[in-house]
Amino acid sequence: MTAPVASGFARNGPWLQNEWLRIDARLADGSFSPVALATGFRPAERVHAAIDLLDGRSLRPGRTDYGLHPHEDALGKGRRITLTSRLPGDGASVLREAILYDDHPFAVLRAGLRNECDAPLDLAAIWPFVTPPEGRGRLRLASEPASWRIYRNGWQSWSPTMSFGGADRDVQSAPPVLSPEAPQETPGRFASDDVGVLYDPQTGRSLLAGVVSARDFLSQVLVDAPRRTLDVCCLADGLALAPGEEVWSERVLVDLVGTPQEQLERYGDALAREMGARVPSRQPSGWSSWYYFFTEVTEADVLRNLRFLEAHRRELPVDVVQIDDGYQTDIGDWLTINEKFPRGMAWLAREIKAAGFTAGIWLAPFLLAETSRTFAEHPEYVVRDDAGEPVLATENWQRRNFGLDSSHPGARPWLADLFHEVCEGWGYDYLKIDFLFAAALAGRRHDPSATRARAYRQALEAVRAGVGDGRFILGCGSLMAPSVGIFDGNRIGPDVAPFWRFLTRAERQRPRARARAPDDQLSAETAVRSTVNRWWMHGRLWANDPDCLLVRTDRTKLTLDEVRTIATAIGLSGGMVLTSDDLEKVPPERLAIVSMLLPVLPGSATPLDLMERDMPERFELALETASGPVRLVGLFNFTDEARDLRLPLPEGSWHAFELWEARYQGVVQGDLEFVLTPAHACRLVALRPVVGRPQVVGTTAHIGCGALDISDESWEASGLTLRVEAFGQGERTVVVACDGFELREARFAGEVVRAEQRAGIVSVRLYVEEAGELRFTFVNA
Repeated sequence: MTAPVASGFARNGPWLQNEWLRIDARLADGSFSPVALATGFRPAERVHAAIDLLDGRSLRPGRTDYGLHPHEDALGKGRRITLTSRLPGDGASVLREAILYDDHPFAVLRAGLRNECDAPLDLAAIWPFVTPPEGRGRLRLASEPASWRIYRNGWQSWSPTMSFGGADRDVQSAPPVLSPEAPQETPGRFASDDVGVLYDPQTGRSLLAGVVSARDFLSQVLVDAPRRTLDVCCLADGLALAPGEEVWSERVLVDLVGTPQEQLERYGDALAREMGARVPSRQPSGWSSWYYFFTEVTEADVLRNLRFLEAHRRELPVDVVQIDDGYQTDIGDWLTINEKFPRGMAWLAREIKAAGFTAGIWLAPFLLAETSRTFAEHPEYVVRDDAGEPVLATENWQRRNFGLDSSHPGARPWLADLFHEVCEGWGYDYLKIDFLFAAALAGRRHDPSATRARAYRQALEAVRAGVGDGRFILGCGSLMAPSVGIFDGNRIGPDVAPFWRFLTRAERQRPRARARAPDDQLSAETAVRSTVNRWWMHGRLWANDPDCLLVRTDRTKLTLDEVRTIATAIGLSGGMVLTSDDLEKVPPERLAIVSMLLPVLPGSATPLDLMERDMPERFELALETASGPVRLVGLFNFTDEARDLRLPLPEGSWHAFELWEARYQGVVQGDLEFVLTPAHACRLVALRPVVGRPQVVGTTAHIGCGALDISDESWEASGLTLRVEAFGQGERTVVVACDGFELREARFAGEVVRAEQRAGIVSVRLYVEEAGELRFTFVNA
């Protein structure tokens, strides 16, 4: 149990201190100075705040009054410093807060403004965390700025998320689809949405800053490595603050303790508590029509794949059959169905349910196509520009599509009624809602007090009201932090594709060139990148949706190695597992790859080299199982040439088993090396500590390599007994290390089975229809 937060007054102002951090306030300028007690890491002597007005003024605290108070909120108990700086010449007071908690190694800051004049103040931005580029304010890290590493989170599902070097150029994710604001053009300047991490490779210390509330303002963490600054900006969108009113920024979590991975996971936990996250008890799995049939999907296509799943429930035990884009007459006219679905969507939902699956359907509810009947009848439902014209959200489906203005009094009831009919009237219990960024477009809305974040959140709340509490909502093309508490699952990367990387014609002529896909292009590579880099969201904010696993051999350019790499990233992520092929055409050995991901692993792996490269190459999940601790490591070759892969091992001796080659690597220490792994390929290694007796080291039935499909293991009287579960591939190999022992007999479900012993291991090949006991009898060699 930790001690309560202490507080007091020093020479320059009040202070707070808990087990991990101390925050000193400076009354002369209203600044804060956080420091990590164990390491002495103080990234900046003074952290300031500022309020930008539309008239060009920037209001900053001067001499400040203070208060010290006990504090309690969704994150726990602690103490709070409040600072008030009156600016009579501007008719306003700048407000600041800093909170430390009894049980958390982070601080929470926010800034506000009180209007004390007779006219409204129009806000451009609130800056609750500002490190000035000169004097004691600038960041002080041991490494030179060009060596810094910056973790950049994207604005919405499809926006690039990765780490950069301090001399790199930020991705050019232009608004409105991939970014809320214009991109950073200068090398070393980065805009990270919601949360960002700045890492000092020389000392291993890092600074995380991120908003844990996201209902009022879109927020960005801005890093300028050449100027040595990190700032947090809440975009106020011209909000008018009336006389006598106060407005506060979002609450900014600041963490100086531990590794970037630990900080991001703590941040995810805090954001989840603050925003009321919905996390399902189990991850959905299923089939989607999109990546094979696209908009040409028909009722017959869905029924054919439904019947296949019904007949192959043993091999593919999925939950959901989801109809994607292609059933509606237009974008925005969701309740009128085209001729490709002659018996209607309610009839199809009944068929899916009768087969024992959850009925799922896709909508893009925040888009109205210019050709839609809904737009013709309700042109007032869309966001407008200063000239009164509809704001373009996306040009897709060979037409312009506009963003919904959820602040209009008719728009939210329209949304709620739409989803009530789809769920209660048609019978769908799994709703994939897409292109959601369209409700957060910049522009003029019916309600001028509706910021982009407020309008977006209102739109989501209307959807949830129509869907009801007990059904599953999967977001896509969605903002991250502002969506927490509405979705059960969320897409955390761009669309996958049946090719590894989008290449221009010139790049295709240079096949070995390492050219990262354009930041607005879908590809398997970019989907994998976000799956690994956004691991920390899974199981905290929602169930992560890494997008579909495509295993087919027709209509694809993916190699078998690339399919296995995608499967490894999805499987180790612990997220949702969906396939999107025409299942009758998929060879059994490819369907087996999907089967190997079911059931889903508990929890997500962590990218161990997160801050070393844009696509981490080591993705590790540590599990405690019935047979003891298991470490599952995905080791990736994301380059365009075959190369050796090296896996640094934890201290001690480990049994190593590699899944895709089904090969026992022996007892290993120090490093494990795989020679000339092909381009875009991976190795999935199961590591188990050596215990000095026969023990299971791997199976080929499931991506857990025995972590789940071996549900019990016991050793007594020279006998090793394993409980083998029936899920995963029916046909499998079970591998047992037995150095120093000789096998006398192996029995499965009471029947003698053939076993092969060589070089200190025993291998048994089984076909498992039902769970059963596998028993080995050994004698000392």
